[in-house]
Amino acid sequence: MNRKRIIILILILMIAMLSAEDGIRESIPEIMEEQANPFDPASFADSLDVAMDATGNLDSLFYSADSIRAYYTDEQIWLFGNTVIDYGRSQIQADSLYLDLKEEQATTFGVTLMQDDGQLLIGENVRFDIRSQTGYLNQAQSYIENGYYSGDEIRKVGSSVYDIDDGSFTTCDLENPSYWFLARQLRIYQRDKVVGKHVLAYVNHMPIFYFPFIAISIKQGRQPGFLLPEPGYNNVDGKYIRDLAIYYPYKEYADFIVGMDLMEKTGWKAKFSSSYIKRYLYTGSFDASYQKNINSAGTQYDWSLRANHHHDLPEKSALDVSLDFISNKRIWEGSDLVDESLAQRLSSSISYRKPIWNTYFNAGAVYNQDLVNDIANISLPSISWNISSRPVYELFAAPPTVWYSGLSYYYNFRLDHTGFLNTSDPSTMDYIWANTPDPDNPDKYLVEHHAGLRQSMGLSNSYNYHGWLNIRQSIDYNEVWFDRDREDKKWVRGNDYSASLNSSFNIYGLKTFAKAPVSAIRHTMTPSVNLTYIPDHSDNSRFYSFGGVSLRQNQEQANLSFGLSQKWQVKLGRGANERKINDLFTWDSHISANLKKDDKPFGNLTHSFAFRPGSFKLGSIENNGWKLDGLTMSYNNRLSFVQDIYAISTSSLAVQNQYFSQTITFSGNAPYSDYFPQPKNRTFSAFGSEPDNPQTKTSSESWNLGITHDLFAPKSLLNSRTSNLRMNAAFKLTDKFSVTYSNYYNLKDNELISQSIALSRDLHCWKLDFNFTKRNEYWDYRIVFFNVQFPDALRFQTRDSKRY
Repeated sequence: MNRKRIIILILILMIAMLSAEDGIRESIPEIMEEQANPFDPASFADSLDVAMDATGNLDSLFYSADSIRAYYTDEQIWLFGNTVIDYGRSQIQADSLYLDLKEEQATTFGVTLMQDDGQLLIGENVRFDIRSQTGYLNQAQSYIENGYYSGDEIRKVGSSVYDIDDGSFTTCDLENPSYWFLARQLRIYQRDKVVGKHVLAYVNHMPIFYFPFIAISIKQGRQPGFLLPEPGYNNVDGKYIRDLAIYYPYKEYADFIVGMDLMEKTGWKAKFSSSYIKRYLYTGSFDASYQKNINSAGTQYDWSLRANHHHDLPEKSALDVSLDFISNKRIWEGSDLVDESLAQRLSSSISYRKPIWNTYFNAGAVYNQDLVNDIANISLPSISWNISSRPVYELFAAPPTVWYSGLSYYYNFRLDHTGFLNTSDPSTMDYIWANTPDPDNPDKYLVEHHAGLRQSMGLSNSYNYHGWLNIRQSIDYNEVWFDRDREDKKWVRGNDYSASLNSSFNIYGLKTFAKAPVSAIRHTMTPSVNLTYIPDHSDNSRFYSFGGVSLRQNQEQANLSFGLSQKWQVKLGRGANERKINDLFTWDSHISANLKKDDKPFGNLTHSFAFRPGSFKLGSIENNGWKLDGLTMSYNNRLSFVQDIYAISTSSLAVQNQYFSQTITFSGNAPYSDYFPQPKNRTFSAFGSEPDNPQTKTSSESWNLGITHDLFAPKSLLNSRTSNLRMNAAFKLTDKFSVTYSNYYNLKDNELISQSIALSRDLHCWKLDFNFTKRNEYWDYRIVFFNVQFPDALRFQTRDSKRY
């Protein structure tokens, strides 16, 4: 900074202050002058004006104090009592301060507080060079990038670099920190990292680990760098290092991770993953891996590829891509992801959607791979255009009040090409178009493709007769072109059609009670009748059915079906305590008959029951210092079965295929009180961040327990074929300790199919997570211990897995 500029600024400000009192921060009770001064001491101002350099940065300083002693000739200023100096983004507060304008240096005496570009420092006897923005302070403490630092001396050796001798570092905000790192030498790179030599890690005043060298990232946001690897050992891989990876973010649009797993006994695995997004345009992810797998059968090389992409195109159209391919299921053995380790099918697709008037045009392709049977199905392409049911009067721009307002139409178009591949080494033409017979069975194909075009259209008329009877009439027609039929005739055509008539109405019943807890019960019955006529389409048996292309192949039918839907609704209480339960109980029954069938025209009678009382408040439980409040219980069940009406007799209801499921859930809140909270670090409260005083703190956390039971029985529920029990629970045992648990138990075989448990312990500055999962013959566990402020830099973890 130019000294002459500072002196000129002092002169201008002093003159201005003679007539402007609002620029003075505090009154100056006493100004001492020991040398000749051309200015009246009483006119000294306690601040300097602001000057800006060519770049717009502050190029001057402010100062204030209770009293000031100035030496004009030597360009020195002494400040006494509540001294404050501001320069740019730096501030110094001290009891007394010496300012050398000639050398542009500041020296404080006694306890000193400093703010430097968002960093807080407290110490004694500061020496600060204003020009170079460097300095040091003794017996120092600082708060930088969410971390607390202290040492015998802190030196600012660069614009964003600090050195600390015999320093300590912690992210714990307690007055007595639960952990810290002690180092002979510490260097802090602001907004970057902390580096230390000869570091001891202390937990509760006990040294537990020594690091000859340590580097901890304190960067905020997405930053490129190496990720923390995971070393370990298990009985399959031997010693291993997983996730040896580098991370690179590209602007605000994408993240890239390139990594590798190294296994002592089973080889290696290279990985690449990326996620990307551009708002209002596209988003997606990409994961690929290549593995060398060594086992008793030899050495295999496998790969996997997963990708998803969504792209918003003009005119509200969209493109979606989903890819999921692997060379062999070996690459997912031992995976932590359930959908990988237990995968039996893979599906990849690409689809394009474009709105056309009030309809959508869709085009796409699908590839499905059966990992168990090693077969694949492909649909390439699949094109459809659907006009859902629309009123006819819209075609003529007529008003909705015209006499044919209930007349509606629909139209669907679909083009499909499908392929079936049952070969271990398909060629390119096998995916595009090929029909290869099975040499062992001429009636079957190893590779088989079909193509076809289908059009569906229909008219319907709906109206309400006398305000209570709903009537609907409809006619449907389908036409399909096939590439060939079963007689190998090329480009053949077929069709089918049907007509239907259905009607329904509602019957309501209401019962009120004057004094009972149940104030009203409402019963609704909806009978329905449907008649459908389908002509004889048995000639269509010569056509194939594939994808969304097919025709009816039935004989002549006249199906008459009856249905009865019932539901009961309940109103509990009165006035402010009134509560409604919609659909407390429902009962649906259906039966149909083929009027063209002479022998046993009726089908099975089906029933479906559901009981849904909803949730009930159970109040609270309190005893000997603990309390559970907001207790709630909810319950629901469902029962379905069919009856063979020709087997019903006085001794048997001919009930078959019974399925029953029920779920009960308990939930509530558990208040937790901390009667002796540890006091917070108050060192930097002088900067305006006053911590809370220690006092009893109370918090409330929710918990839940859910149990689901289902069973299936061909005849009697007392002799079920399957019976399963599933449980899910989540609790906070204490304010800092939570547990979640789930399982799947086969009651019929008395076998635990799967279970998982997760324990989480909040250790204030740290968190400990334990996860264990068992699925059939496979189990794995993971233990992770990490710092909540720096979860990537300060992270320790181990895991193991095994397949029996």
